[in-house]
Amino acid sequence: MINQFAAVLILGFSISLAHAQITSISVNKANFEQSGFPYKGKRVLQVEHITTPQEDNYIVFSKEERHADPDHLYIQQFQKIADKWTVVAEDDVSEKGIVTSVWDARKSFFDADKDGKLDAIFVYSRHPKEDMQKQLSCIALILYKKQFYRLQADHDDGYQKTTYSDNYGQLPEVIKIQISNFWQKLDKD
Repeated sequence: MINQFAAVLILGFSISLAHAQITSISVNKANFEQSGFPYKGKRVLQVEHITTPQEDNYIVFSKEERHADPDHLYIQQFQKIADKWTVVAEDDVSEKGIVTSVWDARKSFFDADKDGKLDAIFVYSRHPKEDMQKQLSCIALILYKKQFYRLQADHDDGYQKTTYSDNYGQLPEVIKIQISNFWQKLDKD
């Protein structure tokens, strides 16, 4: 009886872990650029292949040729639908006189609401076009259920104040907690 109970507990725990698993698969940017994948832009800055129990995703950050004016950062989420990679969410970041820089080493993939789908945080920064060494802002880009949300802190006040995108309040509390933990630990400078 105890062995049966232990087996049920172990099985239940294993199923729970399998349901929440997020897998990030390494992608070579140069090979990806040559693959014919239908992303916007001419050059890939960052590409992530992320699978969950419910989805197969590519998240692609790309730009036009170097020194393009204006600077455009294209952000696209692709999912495999009917054996074809299809854009399910996209954004274009562009401001006059501003260049964006993607922080490839600062990101987080999770499933805080346990729905088997990708929740993600990416980071990028804003710089004046004439001085890429000067950072103006640090932005956390949240991807949740095929929508983008943002947090931003600015250099002017020492990154003390955080502003939120208009839609940020729509996120579930469990997602906001995960984002807040990431944001508080992030070295924004």
